[in-house]
Amino acid sequence: MQMKKAMVVSMIAAAISATAVTPIFAQTAASIQAAQISQSNFMVNANPVSIRTVVDGGVTLASVRDIVNAVGATLHINSDHTVVVKLGETTLKLKAASKTITVNGAATPLQHPAKEVAYSTFIEPAAFVQALGGTYEDNMISTVNLLAGAEQAVWVSSSQLIVSNSTGEGREDYLVDAATGKYELLLKSEGASALVLSPDGKSAAYSDPSGAVFTIDLVSKQANQVSTDSSIKNELTWSSDGMSLFFLQGDKSSVIAKLTVADGKVSKVLEDKVDYKANLTVSADGKQFAYYVFKQPKVTADSSKDVELDDVAIDATGTEPQIYFYNTATANNKAVQLTKDTADKVFLELSADGSKVSYVSVSADEASVGQLVTIDNTGHASTPSFADKDVYELVQGGSKLYLLTADGISTNAIYEIDNATGTSKLVQSVSDSASELIVSGSSDIAALIDGQLAVSAQGNWKNITN
Repeated sequence: MQMKKAMVVSMIAAAISATAVTPIFAQTAASIQAAQISQSNFMVNANPVSIRTVVDGGVTLASVRDIVNAVGATLHINSDHTVVVKLGETTLKLKAASKTITVNGAATPLQHPAKEVAYSTFIEPAAFVQALGGTYEDNMISTVNLLAGAEQAVWVSSSQLIVSNSTGEGREDYLVDAATGKYELLLKSEGASALVLSPDGKSAAYSDPSGAVFTIDLVSKQANQVSTDSSIKNELTWSSDGMSLFFLQGDKSSVIAKLTVADGKVSKVLEDKVDYKANLTVSADGKQFAYYVFKQPKVTADSSKDVELDDVAIDATGTEPQIYFYNTATANNKAVQLTKDTADKVFLELSADGSKVSYVSVSADEASVGQLVTIDNTGHASTPSFADKDVYELVQGGSKLYLLTADGISTNAIYEIDNATGTSKLVQSVSDSASELIVSGSSDIAALIDGQLAVSAQGNWKNITN
């Protein structure tokens, strides 16, 4: 009898225990289910980022700490568990379960309260990002104000470019982060030549309207005058060792000259009385040069007519640019004319060893296409290629050449060519609105597309200017 009673008491106790415990277990499981943390893909300032998220009441909340880390803000938690976030001039304060967020001292309502899960604060991402002064749409977060426009660009390193824009007073040059688009003013000038990046990527050179030459440190932003020589200096070009600058001297670019950066001394490399040189390119050893020579059209006026009638005849025959090659070791000290044809020639590039030049040839025939041509430094071996595609641009990046060509109805193609073997391969496609390629010595690629600078990252294009 006692045993049966004991068994009944035990069964009753078990039943009571089950009815009391089961709801608690069920509630805990439901809570765990509601607060389950997932990893979600976001684009933060044009970069892919994984951010922790939870779903609360059908609303997706994102980790405050993960967003803070992704945008480069700072986070601090006070003793009263207030989360303090700072980004630039903006300071946010919030608490878990609070229906407001404080932005620079002013309270702003939240449609959905923040929530603490596993000791981390989660919040509706749109509200949080907008409170930081950024924009949010479909898991895309932007907290960087991009530079307006881009006229010219050059890679400084794989993580940074110099971007230049004209202003009413002159030109502004900026350093732009290749990953985020964050920018800072490098130089504001009036009448200065384009910045030319040094081989080590630490400085850039330019000349002012008086002919003086300066270098500007890309870290300190400090400019240093390296020459007071007042001659006109066109197309500054660094030597590969960074010790000298070559340029075309004079108002008619008649002389190839050299400036020694250490002492500012200017010396003449080639003075052959040939005017209108252009597109100066230099070999790695600084002893071989390729360039165009332009002839001016013949202008004839009828002396029997009044000068005010401006009745003149212009004969452009023979004014097509021709390519010349000069080696300082040549015994007769004369340049060699490599081309004599009537086609237009653009985008001249000299190989690092000086053995050959490459350019894009464009016939006067409207139905013709741009064609890549490579010619040796004697002018004897000319090799046309890419005849089946319209070549728009040729750019040298390190030891390789890059082509922008037509490709399809709405796209262009970028090809890479090994300068030594001549073999080519398709790199990627780009919009047919692309007007210019920018390639670094380590094969980083950017392009100007509809006036915006876009950087190629893992086969995709992302704008880093507006």
